[in-house]
Amino acid sequence: MRFFRRTTEQGLTAYLRLPGRIAFARVDRRVGVPKLLAVGMVPVKGDNWNEALSDLQNKGPVSLVLRPADYKLRVLDAPNVPADELKSAVRWQIQDMLDFHANDGTVDVLAVPHPEHLNHVRQIFAVAAKNSLIAEETAIATGAGLNLAIIDILETAQRNLAIRLETQGRALAVFSFIETGGLLTLSLDGELCMARTLGVTQALLEGDDMENALERLTLEIQRTLDHYDRQFGGIPVDRLMMLPIEQGDRLRNGLSGNLALPVEVMDLASALDTSAFPEVNQLPTPCLHAIGAALRMEDTRP
Repeated sequence: MRFFRRTTEQGLTAYLRLPGRIAFARVDRRVGVPKLLAVGMVPVKGDNWNEALSDLQNKGPVSLVLRPADYKLRVLDAPNVPADELKSAVRWQIQDMLDFHANDGTVDVLAVPHPEHLNHVRQIFAVAAKNSLIAEETAIATGAGLNLAIIDILETAQRNLAIRLETQGRALAVFSFIETGGLLTLSLDGELCMARTLGVTQALLEGDDMENALERLTLEIQRTLDHYDRQFGGIPVDRLMMLPIEQGDRLRNGLSGNLALPVEVMDLASALDTSAFPEVNQLPTPCLHAIGAALRMEDTRP
């Protein structure tokens, strides 16, 4: 299955399988401003995923967002090969980054923006996951009566939220907490241009040593912004937006005092029509990533 397969349907349901629960969202994209139709958490009894997923049945296509441990994402220099040979070239280029043989995995690519003033070689993102894992997820979805059309990842789900809030010609940084730490993405003109997993968890920031954790997080964000500047010099980062979390204002204030760019907490109502869910900003982060995945309009090709 292709990771970033195009879908012509306007409605899309996206979900993440988490320990003991499923985060999901459904978005209607037939209107000028996408509308949130459903969002929430579904509990799972034991390993009965089919029963829980059957609650998501809908006539439209469905997208599964993989967990971080389920895939590898890397930035590579784009191989100088014909388009129809690109994936084959990338497959062998990333072999030493994988803990499985490249022939046993599904590999896909998406373009990194390359503004005209840049003189370094074009780059691409390569994403890979085991075929056995994708087959297992497909079987689970099919058993629940779902039309699984897309396999997505957290980085592009977060990018889809950013697209709705970007300022043309400027990059937008978005930060959230995921199970492995902090996820920082930068997008430019609707495309993902950088993604980093930062080694500071939400638990560390809520612990007794918050000041040290905040200092470490600020340093890792600044290093990523510095790397962005080296890669995309001349295109400013407009602002850093945080996905809403409990005590998000406290974290925003801490980052604002140490970063030389505006820091805001994202209001989901500014990205899509959430009028049916006035408390959407209080939902757990996986639900927000499900919303981002459900905002996908089409795939991104090199």
